[in-house]
Amino acid sequence: MTEEELESRLAENAIDFLERAIDEFKERPKYSIINFYSAVELFLKARLLHEHWSLIVLKDPDRHKFESGDFVSVSFDGLCERLRRVVQSALPDGVQRNFDVVRKHRNRMVHFFHHANDNRGAEIEAVAGEQLRAWYDLHELLISQWSPIFDEYSDRFIGIEEKLKGHREYLQAKFEALGPKIDAEKKLGVKFDMCSSCYFDAARVSSIIGSLHESKCLVCGYQEKGLDYECPECGKTSELDDGGRFVCFACGHKDDEQQIVESINEFKATKDNYFDAMVPANCSECEGYHTVVEYKDHFLCVRCFRVTEGLEQCGWCGEYNNGDMRESSYVGCGICDGAAGWHANKDD
Repeated sequence: MTEEELESRLAENAIDFLERAIDEFKERPKYSIINFYSAVELFLKARLLHEHWSLIVLKDPDRHKFESGDFVSVSFDGLCERLRRVVQSALPDGVQRNFDVVRKHRNRMVHFFHHANDNRGAEIEAVAGEQLRAWYDLHELLISQWSPIFDEYSDRFIGIEEKLKGHREYLQAKFEALGPKIDAEKKLGVKFDMCSSCYFDAARVSSIIGSLHESKCLVCGYQEKGLDYECPECGKTSELDDGGRFVCFACGHKDDEQQIVESINEFKATKDNYFDAMVPANCSECEGYHTVVEYKDHFLCVRCFRVTEGLEQCGWCGEYNNGDMRESSYVGCGICDGAAGWHANKDD
């Protein structure tokens, strides 16, 4: 089989598992949970396969054995690590966490008794919210970060979105029960937005610093961050979503990541401070290159919205980073391999 055929089969299998998971959600929740995680894992493998088939194999890759299915595949943590280190297309921290919730739920269903198998209301609500969160994250990866690879399946993804309406309908009762609580909090000045995952007006908004805020849905539990961003074209304020992209809802103007960095960065370089500049710096959480800026006496990554009070310098290449650089002289940072990598290349 060609690489394209392998990739297509993997993606088709992932979609099949996903559609089956949604169809079985109400009547066979146990199998819905198992199939849903299988779909998530297959999409991650399909992304690795696009880079090279051997990245899916745990060790001693053999093409013939791979095509015949006679191999041990890499674990979930291994998939995430290879996406980050080899493909340079890391899962955002929150996305990996949401996928891991689905994975652990799947493991409990396979190995132990689980209440969802009894079709209990509260458990089914939890599964609905869990799958909506995971699909929102997966869908974002497929249509944005990985869109060149999975664009041909966009119509299938629209169909999956339609199928998931049943999940949202199941959570309607929970939203209605929360109505008095939400109304009472609104009267006290608490802001609620529409949840990006379940689409209920139940996402409680709280401020972090400046215009950076986060929301948590009381219905499905989905959490996300946003930043109010002034459009340089029309002056209207729209929300900058995590992912390093901006589209103005008023005029349609778009800013790329570099433009966003320049707009938000509060450090202004002059001839006197140019060589002391620490920003733009690199982000250890999302692997963003020069995505960290100075903001409200803190340091903010405009891609994943991680906030830190300080930066550290790589002991090998000298680049500033918002992560822990204590071992960087030897192991390097997000853009260098440190002394270990230098010596390895020299020996080769």
